[in-house]
Amino acid sequence: MRVALVVLCVMWLSSCESRTLDRCSVARIFKDQGLDGYEGFSLGNYVCMSYWESRFKTHRVRTADTGKDYGIFQINSFKWCDDGTPDGKNLCKVPCADLLNDDLKASITCAKMIVKAEGLKAWDTWESYCNGRKMTRWLKGCGVH
Repeated sequence: MRVALVVLCVMWLSSCESRTLDRCSVARIFKDQGLDGYEGFSLGNYVCMSYWESRFKTHRVRTADTGKDYGIFQINSFKWCDDGTPDGKNLCKVPCADLLNDDLKASITCAKMIVKAEGLKAWDTWESYCNGRKMTRWLKGCGVH
């Protein structure tokens, strides 16, 4: 009984630490923040890439080869944001912690800088799972056009 109670408490605590958005919420936020058509990429490309990067988890932090990856886009701390990673460049001029906010503004602003500089190919997941594929499925039923 104690084990079951401990497991339930851990599950509850972990759900409080991060938020997982649904696909349509992500699509609407991305559209409202100007990602539809940004640098020639349809909205579905951004939704697809963010799904494969973080499964739409806004607070996801993952250890990378160099630094860590943060937020819904899994933006790397060595090149794009500041978390104290030695020799980090912070090209987005943002603390990595800001990339964990549920409103996604800092994440989207930084992602736009990355796309402007490197395109969506900056994300391996976009190349592997989204590039050249039909993107309409990522927006289906969301009411975004």
